[in-house]
Amino acid sequence: MASTALPSTLPSTHHSDMAPVAKELRPVTSISTRRYGCLPWVDVYHTTTAPGLRAHVNTKSKWLSFTHPEGQRYFQTQQARFSTVTEENVLNEDIGHSVSNWLAIIEKRIVECGVTLPQACELFVELRFDELPHTSTCAYYFVDHHSRSLFWLEPTSSELLDMGMLVSDSHLNIALERLYWVHVEFFPMHVHAQMAPDILDNLISVISHGMIDRMTSRTSTFPYTEGKCNQFLQALSLHRGMEATVTKEFHVLTIMKGKPLDGHTLCFVARLWGAINNQRFMTYYGQENAQLDRSHPTVPEDIVDCPGIRTQANLILWGVPNHYYSKLHDLFVHDQVYVDQWQAFMAACISEWREMCLWAFSVLIASILIAMLPRASVSSSMAPILAASSSILSGSTLLLRHRGFEDATASFAARFLNTAKSSNWGFLPLSVIYSMPRALYLWSLGLMLAQFIFWVSRVIGVPWALGGACFLAMMGYGILYFTSLEDDLPDLSGIMPRRHWLTFQRSGSEEADGVMTV
Repeated sequence: MASTALPSTLPSTHHSDMAPVAKELRPVTSISTRRYGCLPWVDVYHTTTAPGLRAHVNTKSKWLSFTHPEGQRYFQTQQARFSTVTEENVLNEDIGHSVSNWLAIIEKRIVECGVTLPQACELFVELRFDELPHTSTCAYYFVDHHSRSLFWLEPTSSELLDMGMLVSDSHLNIALERLYWVHVEFFPMHVHAQMAPDILDNLISVISHGMIDRMTSRTSTFPYTEGKCNQFLQALSLHRGMEATVTKEFHVLTIMKGKPLDGHTLCFVARLWGAINNQRFMTYYGQENAQLDRSHPTVPEDIVDCPGIRTQANLILWGVPNHYYSKLHDLFVHDQVYVDQWQAFMAACISEWREMCLWAFSVLIASILIAMLPRASVSSSMAPILAASSSILSGSTLLLRHRGFEDATASFAARFLNTAKSSNWGFLPLSVIYSMPRALYLWSLGLMLAQFIFWVSRVIGVPWALGGACFLAMMGYGILYFTSLEDDLPDLSGIMPRRHWLTFQRSGSEEADGVMTV
């Protein structure tokens, strides 16, 4: 992290008994603060209240105290050239003195660097201390409420700030705007009156478009589902003074006289803007090659594939791994996971594994009963019993291992898939593991039929057994043939993924909704 080393001219407030402390002014971003990482213990005690009405203590301080809607207290003060916010307890004399010293250093640095500050400028500071080496650090960043951006006093690397890879200056502007909205989300209570009311109107327009885009496209890049957009629009319209009429297909918003923003409203409006700008950054919104389709990566990916081994695995496991292999690649495009796609995938997997356990148990019981029939061979029942037991075991293990995965967040899903993706085999091992309950069930079913045909041959003769086997084989082949004809046709979802008018080709809204169901 780029930082400015400063001479240790100020006394250390927390570590005066240690060696001389080096001081650093360190650029950070609004998402790299200690807001959610620092969990100190609280000191609790009992006290005795004085008789009568308790008078409120009015401390004479230049710092104003505000409480975030989540409960976090922060302080704000107005300097000559900028406003300052911090979550440090400046009411503590030592901490307040340390913060004031750092503000003096920052003002001096502004003059030395020749930086011209905008009018609507705000500074964030956070005190840090590293035990080894003994370093007192002031983490800081500036925000400009007019341009909705962050900036610093010295050249700072986007890589060291962990802002992600960039493609242009306008792409950097989106990243900085996202960080700006995160800052407003964390410190909304003192600036809500300064915010333009159109940020709420524009947010409603963006979410409305995203909802319709989700409804009419299976590969939309908008981060929220139709149901989430529904809830957001109702909440936003209540705070904007709108009437929200919800029909079966669409929302009808009647704009009425708007209400001024309050701190609570600004907090969640800023959070939504931050999430939308984060998605815009990842999909290269407004760039020459923006990602318009969720399944199409904009950056070349190093896809690890072993076609020979994958073909053998599909031959052994009835082609089931190929299904999971393609699904996992569709889920994890450009290291991104859409939470609704992940939850739908995991819900389908868990449902299938649960069904395979039940069906394999039925095969297991049937195979044991066949082995108990007169003139039955116990040795012929070992293979179907072993396959059915393996299906139950693999399904039960996967169910236990993936418990709660259907409700997991996108960040958890991304970490899981990134860990499960082998550097040498890609998603092939995970695909094979996911396919074991169904594939082993199919093996147990086939082996049980072979066990039954073998018993029939010993009871009524080989010709009858061969005839029955031929009939079962022809019936199974016919079912597979006539139900797999569509697989040979071109996949229209891959050729025309963004042809929205395909949704409305059929009459009736129910048919249209069925076409677009993911």
